[in-house]
Amino acid sequence: MRKTAEEKLRELTLVLRDCGVEIFEYDQKQDCLVLMDSETGEAREYPGVLSMIEKRGRIHSEDVWKTEEFFRGNLRGPLEIRCLGADGQPARKLLSIVCITRNAGEKKVLLGSVRDLTMERRREALLEEQARRDLLTGLYNQHCGRKMISEYLADKNPYDSCGLMVLDIDYFKNVNDTFGHLFGDKVLTELAGLLSVFFDRKDILMRAGGDEFVVLLKDISHSALVHKSMRLVRAVQRLTFPGTDYSLTCSVGVCFLPENVSGYTYDQLFGNADWALYQAKARGRNRYVFCDNLRRFEMDLREETLAHPDLDARYLKNDVIATAFEIFEKTASFDAAIQILLEVIGIRFQLDRITIIKTDIRRKSTGRQYQWTAGDIPPALEEDGSFTREDFLALFHSYDEFGTTVLQYDDMQMYSPEAAALLMQGQAKTVVYAAMYCEGRYTGAISYVVCSDKRRWSRENRSLLGELTKIISVHLAKYQMTNAVQGGLSVSEEYDTLTGLISFNRFREETERIIVGNENQSYVMVYSDFEGFKYFNHKYGYRNGDQLLKEFAEHVMENLSDETQTYFTRVISDHFLLFMPYPRHDIREEQIQAINEAFVQRQMQNYPGARLRIRTGIYRITPGCTSASVAIDAADYARKQTGADRLIRFFDETLEKQQRMETEIMNGFDAAVSKGEFVVYLQPKFSLRDFSVIGAEAMVRWKWEDGTVLYPKDFVPLYEKSGRIINLDFHVFRQVAAFMERNRQKGRKLYPISVNASILHALEDNTVNRYMEILEQHGIEPSLLEIELTETATVSYYDDVKNLFQRLQRVNMMTSLDDFGAGYSILNTVIDIPVNTVKLDRAFIQNCEGSEKGFYFLKQMVSMVKGLGYHVVCEGVETEEQVKLLKDAGCEEAQGYWFSRPLPMEEFEQLVYGNETEKN
Repeated sequence: MRKTAEEKLRELTLVLRDCGVEIFEYDQKQDCLVLMDSETGEAREYPGVLSMIEKRGRIHSEDVWKTEEFFRGNLRGPLEIRCLGADGQPARKLLSIVCITRNAGEKKVLLGSVRDLTMERRREALLEEQARRDLLTGLYNQHCGRKMISEYLADKNPYDSCGLMVLDIDYFKNVNDTFGHLFGDKVLTELAGLLSVFFDRKDILMRAGGDEFVVLLKDISHSALVHKSMRLVRAVQRLTFPGTDYSLTCSVGVCFLPENVSGYTYDQLFGNADWALYQAKARGRNRYVFCDNLRRFEMDLREETLAHPDLDARYLKNDVIATAFEIFEKTASFDAAIQILLEVIGIRFQLDRITIIKTDIRRKSTGRQYQWTAGDIPPALEEDGSFTREDFLALFHSYDEFGTTVLQYDDMQMYSPEAAALLMQGQAKTVVYAAMYCEGRYTGAISYVVCSDKRRWSRENRSLLGELTKIISVHLAKYQMTNAVQGGLSVSEEYDTLTGLISFNRFREETERIIVGNENQSYVMVYSDFEGFKYFNHKYGYRNGDQLLKEFAEHVMENLSDETQTYFTRVISDHFLLFMPYPRHDIREEQIQAINEAFVQRQMQNYPGARLRIRTGIYRITPGCTSASVAIDAADYARKQTGADRLIRFFDETLEKQQRMETEIMNGFDAAVSKGEFVVYLQPKFSLRDFSVIGAEAMVRWKWEDGTVLYPKDFVPLYEKSGRIINLDFHVFRQVAAFMERNRQKGRKLYPISVNASILHALEDNTVNRYMEILEQHGIEPSLLEIELTETATVSYYDDVKNLFQRLQRVNMMTSLDDFGAGYSILNTVIDIPVNTVKLDRAFIQNCEGSEKGFYFLKQMVSMVKGLGYHVVCEGVETEEQVKLLKDAGCEEAQGYWFSRPLPMEEFEQLVYGNETEKN
């Protein structure tokens, strides 16, 4: 028997009901809702819907307007609204319009559905809450707890006081060793249960890891915190474990943050409480200790900063992981970088000695690679040592999840006497060994040594040492590989241990043979890397980074259509080289881009928060190519010229000319200085009142013997990268001082001159002394010279620039903030950094001249900066309209092509001294 349409609709309604969906029809003209009853499948009418929505109070007041607009047809949805269910409990409904129909009478009918989201939202909330909790104890996990405490501290009412406790179980390792890990878990859950009932619901309870717990107590007085700490230690002692003779005790470190004190972070309070916890351990455990000084976490660091003036102070206070990356990035020599970093780590963690140890498992030998020692601490591992397989395995299996293990001088019974002596050399009392790996292979360890006394190491500090060791391992491996490549050393491996590709040495040998012997076949060299790959490693870990590189190698191999005379290798880290034939040189950017993009899209599914970008340089190998090295360098150069809008570059004639020019620029510096090819030009500064010259800005040009003139944009960025810009800046400064001396000797009026400076000067301690030595040699008053740094550089290196400008002003030299308005335009740079002059950038002026609002903004900016007591100079003035605009805005000084181009020194003299120059 065939079913009627009505019967089919009833069955469909019942099915949808089981899925939490109800269907409806709404006649707007009649204001009547027809809903298919989810129990009977029958249609039920509800007239007067709009008037009923607000009166019955079943819909949340904030969602009433949305519901009314929905039924009027102004909102199509899907629309989530909050309401009360039939049982009076909160519920959530999802309204959606399927379609809109009209009949001949223009009756408008909405067809739609209602879906109950209540259970779905509750499940989501439950899952979200579970993700915030530690699976064993039910307390907040470290990630969530740390975030909640940080948010509380950032928004803390200044009239509230709070306390932070860090506690762990005394001798917990013995609990696991004696009673087993299941009993250890029971101890942790019992303690967590006690903490849950002992502290208030408003407090934040967190399991930091292992047997360590952190508690933030909100809105608590100091006396109440003391009482709470005392009661906590006693309450823990009262916990019993039937069937065992185990007696639980804990040690507690406490930090109190009084009212009207703010600005403290989680790390600072934790550091203070952790210091107090260490004191409790040292005093016999089973007790609490209060941090005696809110600056305790910084006191030792401040003393060390004063004791080590040769170190950048930022290295001793910034995030230590970020500091490690910065040191390797900014220090030209690896040997120098590693020594700086080891010293910073030693100071930050109050260590006596750090040793980077290489280990050969097969030969069972170990030796020292690098070492740092504090004060009179003796060196260690001065001669290579040897070990047995059993002793190595004892050490290897003791590494924890951070790749670290803590050894104490009086607890070495698991090792042979020879191994104990090897591991605890040089008066060591406590040593943290952190394992080093290179592409999955154990290469050695770094020992972090304390000689003064035994020390307890928290999980957080062990985690930091483990991360620092990974960073050092990667850079050490990269340095060793680079030395091998540059020095032409042979590498015994035929294949890359991580990816399975042929080794770089073998790749170079095979491609060299083909390139040198090639007559007719055409080839390309393709150089690719991942932009900012170190940040991927930092965010997702080195293990995931290695996996990504392996998958990229497989991806490229899968896309190679012809493997004949095709070679693929990993040069180092995330750098890959591909050599393959292309008979007609018809390789296109789109082909390589498609391969790269396909891989990126696939990986984004695994790492949705990652910003993966593959940069590729391609060199078409011509008959004139003499070696594989030439092809590799060309492809590498093209790769470095990629940018945000173009991730693939061919090495063409333009890049070839650019590379040749850059090589000449880099290699020609010393000769150019000796020949006087760097020529200083002076661009006059004018008063907008009477258009008289009031000073100048020094600019440099490079005039080659063949008449070619290079402007700063052609060579300054290259010298910035190499560090030679410092020498060029002082060369310009010296010429300016000599120019002023000549005019002083002729009895002429001296005009103030501003000189541009690289941000690298702000990172040097002797910059001001060198400036003063030059001025003293030429007898020039410091107040006649002004040092300019750009706004962008100032914001990027805020503290360094502030320090440099302060030192310059102490010796009466003027300071200037250049290009203001071109980049960040952060006003507090003007307020906090000691400057005499603020120079408004040409782009800033151009943006303001097109409208009344722009003029008003310019006028207010000039007024504000002048009101702060600074000179205002507008640069890049090119039209008479701009001159009028600036005068009307209140600006009194300007420079630009409308007034004068930069002039050779002789022409500047003619401009400002006129007939007096001719007489001389």
